[in-house]
Amino acid sequence: MMLLYSIPAVLLALSIHEYSHAFAAYKCGDPTARNLGRMTLDPVKHLDPIGLICLLLFRFGWAKPVPVNSRNFKHPKKDNIIVSLSGIIANFILSFIAAAVLFIAIGLGVTNGIFIHIMVPIITLNITLGIFNLIPIPPLDGFQFLSSFLTRKASAVINVLYRYGFIILLILIISGFTGWLLGNFTYWLIGTYDSFFSVFAPGMKGILQQAYVFSYTY
Repeated sequence: MMLLYSIPAVLLALSIHEYSHAFAAYKCGDPTARNLGRMTLDPVKHLDPIGLICLLLFRFGWAKPVPVNSRNFKHPKKDNIIVSLSGIIANFILSFIAAAVLFIAIGLGVTNGIFIHIMVPIITLNITLGIFNLIPIPPLDGFQFLSSFLTRKASAVINVLYRYGFIILLILIISGFTGWLLGNFTYWLIGTYDSFFSVFAPGMKGILQQAYVFSYTY
């Protein structure tokens, strides 16, 4: 059942992430993704079948990368930063909106278990996708962001990361480091959302964390 509840979260998180990359690139002068039909929220255009299955089963997966031609950018360095961070920012914004919807719904008395089981993964998956992509290892967005600040003297390090980046990522995942990082950050950010929203409804402080625990316990 948790697998089924996670499907809307996966489709939303991956679609908004890739669409944001395509939209940002287009606004920065590169129409490549738009011309290939990738500037859309249609998940079919973005999903990689194997990546989707891995994400649903193992909480680690991927979508089809949005093609970007940085030679079309008006301001290459600045635009590369914008495009790299656009998907991450979009995921955090979506997680915040979903958290607000859940908080308000519970405040209005909506405590349906199915609704909570659907909304919590939308919050958590967008958070984890955002923070995971901040890791500065290729092919993740965090590396594209970091590379914008590296000089030519760092070319040797960049080449090594490009060659062994995927292996490094697998080691981090298998070792449990990414699970520890994402789990702790997700719980902390949900607590931060809780604190923010409870300013307007003090009696509901901690309700999002309770929903989080409920969703992954029952």
